[in-house]
Amino acid sequence: MTKITRRDAGRLALAGISTGLTTSALAQPARTNRSLIHGIQFGLQPFCYHDLAMNRENRPELVRRLVQNGLGMVELHATWCEPRFNQPGVSPQEARDKLRNWRLTVPADYYRKIKTEFDGAGITIFTYYVNFGDSDTDAEIDATFSAAKILGAKACIGSFGLAVAHRLIPFPGKYGMFLGLHNHDNLSDPDAFSSEASIVQGLSYSPDFKATLDTRHFTAGNGDCLGFLQRHHDRVSSVHLGDRRKNNGRSTPFGEGDAPIIQILQMIRDNRWPIVVLLEFEHGTLRTGVEEVQLMFDYCKRALA
Repeated sequence: MTKITRRDAGRLALAGISTGLTTSALAQPARTNRSLIHGIQFGLQPFCYHDLAMNRENRPELVRRLVQNGLGMVELHATWCEPRFNQPGVSPQEARDKLRNWRLTVPADYYRKIKTEFDGAGITIFTYYVNFGDSDTDAEIDATFSAAKILGAKACIGSFGLAVAHRLIPFPGKYGMFLGLHNHDNLSDPDAFSSEASIVQGLSYSPDFKATLDTRHFTAGNGDCLGFLQRHHDRVSSVHLGDRRKNNGRSTPFGEGDAPIIQILQMIRDNRWPIVVLLEFEHGTLRTGVEEVQLMFDYCKRALA
């Protein structure tokens, strides 16, 4: 099938809020399925709003933009919820200790109120993005999973490797959640999730682990997105859908790179796989984040029409 070109996408008028509210493959309440398109649940990796600082003060604007773009699902970074302690005069270690203490002492009602903000706008928090690392204590990790559960998230996800993933084995099952393994394109790092083999190794650690296939990074690392989905779709919870050139090339607008975006969407639709599609882009643009997100979303709608 011929790819939808950037020029085609550019002709589309910026859409308002969609009213296509039907039953999702993920069995979410109907009011949250604003972005269920031809059987595929779409959402956003809100890093896409490059012009909006990812902090809790900007969370109301994030909600407003998601509604404006007609999206009913989000992968919410912890930075949209947590305070920052890196004020002038505070050392990095002091800031880190303050954040840890905050995570361990913040009341559950704090997260319940955040969930209410998103629920009121018809937005489901699908996953909670946290970059777990060596500095996280077990108590801190446990508190983060608890927070994600209160927010209604089905998983925690982040940019970490095999060693950290192995350490996280006990936590998702305790809360009836899963851990999302997010790939990058650093093929030279033996700890990184980058190749198919490394992702499969991570999935083998626990039945509570699922893959979030980042199509930009996988394509840049010369991976076969379609083959990966065909072989491992039962362990894939979502895709970060974006475009990029092979051979560690640049990120591009949808349809200008080497990621098989249209084929991925049609494969998920035709097989009725319950894989959430989270839109994401990193390429530079003179448009606002809202406009660029809408162009991506419209491109996907046309691919499925």
